Amino acid sequence: MVRVCQLNIKETGEELHTLLNQQKTAIGFQKVQTLYLFKTGQLKTIKDIAVAIGSHRVTVQNWLHKYRQAGILRLLEVRHGGGRQKIIPPEAIAVLEERLKDPNNGFKSYGEIHKWLQEFDGVKVDYKTVYATVRYQLKAKLKVPRRQSVKKDSQLAISFKKNCLSSSKSFNG
Repeated sequence: MVRVCQLNIKETGEELHTLLNQQKTAIGFQKVQTLYLFKTGQLKTIKDIAVAIGSHRVTVQNWLHKYRQAGILRLLEVRHGGGRQKIIPPEAIAVLEERLKDPNNGFKSYGEIHKWLQEFDGVKVDYKTVYATVRYQLKAKLKVPRRQSVKKDSQLAISFKKNCLSSSKSFNG
C-alpha cells in the first residue's frame, strides 16, 4: 500500500520556485524541491519524491518532519561541525604574529618560537605544529641573516661592491 503524505505547506508554489532558484547548495535545492513537488501536486508520495530527487525515503521523511516542526528557515539552516579546537590559543597567536612582524624582536628559529610558547602561555605543542602554524597559518618565514666571517673587513667589502658595479657597467655598456 502506497501512503500519500498529508503536508500543509505554507509557502506558495511561486515562492518555493523562487527559493529553489536561490539555493546555493545541492542539499538545499533538494529540500526545497521536495516541498515544491508536494505543493504543486506533481508527486504525491514520499517514495516517488525520494526517487525523483535522488535521496533516500527516510531522508525525505526527516526533512518533512523538520519542516513540520520548525518551518522553512529551520529546514534550510546549514549546520557546521565544530571541528577540532586549536592547540595554540588565539591570544598567543596574535602576540606571535606581532613578534614575527617586528624586525628587532623577532625569532631566529622555530625552536625559539616553541620555547617562547611554553613560557608565554604554558602551551605544549609539537615542533611540527609550531612550524605549520607559523609557516602556513600566519604565512611567515623566519628571516635569519647569513653568517659572516669575523675576519671580514666591512670597508673592503663596500669598496669591492662599488668597483664591481662600476666595472660591470663598462663591460655591458
